[in-house]
Amino acid sequence: MMVIERQRLLDDLWSAVQLAIRHSRKNIIQSWLYVPFGIILILLACFGVSKLFALGSVAFPASVACLVILFLALLLSEQVLGEHRTRRIVAIIDVPGGWALRWINVLFTPSFVLLPLSPPIGGIEVLKIIAVFIIGFVAMMVLAAYMTRGLQLVFGSSKRALTERAEELHPDSEEIPMTTAPQTGGTSTPMSVEQPSSDEVSLQPPPRSQNTSQGHQDDESGPQASRAASSSTPPNLPPQAPIPPSRSSRWAAILTAHLDLCIYTSLFLLVGLPVYFSAAPGYEMPLHLSLNVLAYFLAASLPPRWQRYLHPVLASSLLTVLGLWVLGLMRGDDLQTSLAAYKTGVGYAQLWSGGGGTGGREMLPGAGDLFASALDASIVAFALPVHRYRRELRQHLAAIAVPSVALSIASLFAYPAACRAVGISAERSLAFAARSLTLALAVPATANLGGDVNTVAALAIMSGIVGVLVGQRMLALMKIPEDDYVTRGVTLGANSSAIASALLLRTDPRAAALSILAMSLFGTVTVLFTSIPPITAVIQSLVGL
Repeated sequence: MMVIERQRLLDDLWSAVQLAIRHSRKNIIQSWLYVPFGIILILLACFGVSKLFALGSVAFPASVACLVILFLALLLSEQVLGEHRTRRIVAIIDVPGGWALRWINVLFTPSFVLLPLSPPIGGIEVLKIIAVFIIGFVAMMVLAAYMTRGLQLVFGSSKRALTERAEELHPDSEEIPMTTAPQTGGTSTPMSVEQPSSDEVSLQPPPRSQNTSQGHQDDESGPQASRAASSSTPPNLPPQAPIPPSRSSRWAAILTAHLDLCIYTSLFLLVGLPVYFSAAPGYEMPLHLSLNVLAYFLAASLPPRWQRYLHPVLASSLLTVLGLWVLGLMRGDDLQTSLAAYKTGVGYAQLWSGGGGTGGREMLPGAGDLFASALDASIVAFALPVHRYRRELRQHLAAIAVPSVALSIASLFAYPAACRAVGISAERSLAFAARSLTLALAVPATANLGGDVNTVAALAIMSGIVGVLVGQRMLALMKIPEDDYVTRGVTLGANSSAIASALLLRTDPRAAALSILAMSLFGTVTVLFTSIPPITAVIQSLVGL
């Protein structure tokens, strides 16, 4: 009897898997075929631009340059090909670009996962860094908000009127579906709007059965009796209970609703663990990647009130480090060895240029390298929301550019001097100059100054998380109107960069476009100034170098 029941369970499970795959086949093909192909094309463009920059010894991130190039190309396409064809081009680019934006929070986790590899810092210096971070964040939020608000008042622009006018100029047909964040176990792409066929997942109750005798009476009595019968329900009929769905249909519905969770769990159990614990030196990337994603799913499933204080990027990074430590101990590796395998330093640029080693495992990227490569594609994809709200950008260009450039220059000189004055080391003081930048821009800017790259990585990601957690509350305390999307976008973009922009993509896409432009201007000015040797020398002299 138990054997028969076990066989039935296996049959139902296999039927459920088949139904789930059939129902989600379009999403699976898009997520695992079209998206990787599109991401590779985006990275190829970044790789080509980086090679061009290398010829001229230009220290500027190729992903940000490709963001600008893509935005300008879309504007040119509108003039040459027309708006209708440009929309079709945007829809094609959005397949990989929209995926990269929806998963951008997961792509930020390696910066925190790798924090244990940073040089040790004394307790007193940590407190000083925290104090400077908090005071500087509040000061820059206030300056950015009131500077942007003041410029709008000077130019006399009304946000409500511009919002209504923008909605008139941009019909819903131009919507770019980038506001779906990866949910816990949900699909990574929007679900198909097709209705499932009769053999697919369907938990809807069947239509009510009709009274046979009443149907015959309707046929014989003519239209009047038919209308009377349709307007009243026989009181003596018992309620009809719907036919319950089969067990395989119920399981298929669960699998479809948690498709990503099922895929990455299967990758963890069926691919990651066997490869990791193989007799030959195992390859850690499949296990580490699936572990990182599953940790993010778990962190994102926390109640919203918990996430106000425990951002999923922080929580998933902590869970990932704990998981790497435990798995490493099971194989006899310490945490340092596991983290070194998590990010080997072989990104797409090193892999394609043949700079990852002489062969063997040295040429294989880790999970952190894959996330870092996909993050470059996310930065490029920011051009899509910027293009969508291009008219608003043109109307408010001065209110965006002036605060971004002014605060960028102020941060370059004020932060290092303030940090050095309170006793923070010179390298970490220089890292504060790029505190507000997105990671793609913060690392080259800090490298140009000779600062600590590990410190700026943590500061940049933490700035984004703090902006997400308290940014809206601070704007409310400063009495910034909720409809003032310009001030909100510029303030969060100049202080919290890409993580805040990713949040705004879901809550206020118009503000997100302005946030991305402010983030890009702020970072570009910083990188340009740190690339000029005389300015670099002046900034280094502020910390005693």
